[in-house]
Amino acid sequence: MWIGAVVVVLLYSQVPQEVAQALAEQENAEAVTAAQAAQQAAQAAQKAAEAAWQAVELLTAQQKATLQVAQQKEAEEETPPPPSPWTTSANLSLIFLAGNSSSITLSGNVAVSYKTTNWTFGSRVYGAYGRARLVDADEFSNIAMQGGFQLRADRRFNSMLSAYALGGIDFDHIKSIEARPFIELGTGVVWIDNKVGNAQKVLLSSDFGLRYAYESRFRYYLTEEDDPDEPRNLEDVQVVAPRAAVSFRYMLTEGVTFGEDFEVLLNVIEVKRFWVNSTTKILVRLTNVFSVSTTLAFKYDSEPAEGTKKLDTTLSLGLDATF
Repeated sequence: MWIGAVVVVLLYSQVPQEVAQALAEQENAEAVTAAQAAQQAAQAAQKAAEAAWQAVELLTAQQKATLQVAQQKEAEEETPPPPSPWTTSANLSLIFLAGNSSSITLSGNVAVSYKTTNWTFGSRVYGAYGRARLVDADEFSNIAMQGGFQLRADRRFNSMLSAYALGGIDFDHIKSIEARPFIELGTGVVWIDNKVGNAQKVLLSSDFGLRYAYESRFRYYLTEEDDPDEPRNLEDVQVVAPRAAVSFRYMLTEGVTFGEDFEVLLNVIEVKRFWVNSTTKILVRLTNVFSVSTTLAFKYDSEPAEGTKKLDTTLSLGLDATF
């Protein structure tokens, strides 16, 4: 009997241990499940945060791109397009008188230039023609017959210094110059070059060169005091002359520009002779292409051909075009 009772007691004493062990295992399993769930929730939260950050970065990139496009568009609107390497300008002046005297004088010039990074090539053609007759005169007489052309090439070393070569030929029959071919080599200096957009605000430049010219002379017109049998072929003259020139441009107001070109040449061979030339011009812009101009020019030659005067003065009103 007592042996059975002992067995029963032992069996009942182990039941709570098994139950406790089962409960502990169940609690461990629940803890592991809870830890796994917490880990999965943390991973999901991290992925959500990464997705949110990527969305913020994408939005920021889109905003930056939109801002850059707007800034670029605004800059393009504010910045004028680069100027064309080609520049063409022309001037035409006409004076016509009728009544007690009849006269017509036409003058003009055309200049074309092409500019690259280091070179500037330019050409210029100019001329003037005029005829006049007094009221009691039977025939017209020429009061202007001159013209010429020149070519120039400048090699720029920097924004200030350049070397140039130019050549051409001109004539002035009123001053007994049949033809005067010339060549010149020199250095150009840009002292001031101030621009507002593509518009020239201030420009100050100068040339220092040496010119050679051969002046062929012929007396086309005689005065009443001249002997008609006198030979008209005059002695030709050679010129070797240092040349100094200054060119100045200043925009007085928008659309109104003042210009001055001044040069001095001094012959150093044969006849002691010098030239002083000045051209003052005020240009008023009408449109982007056309302008009206007033020009005052002085040309002084200390030793002109026989029968001609030393000083020529011209005052003209003209129409200018720039392309």
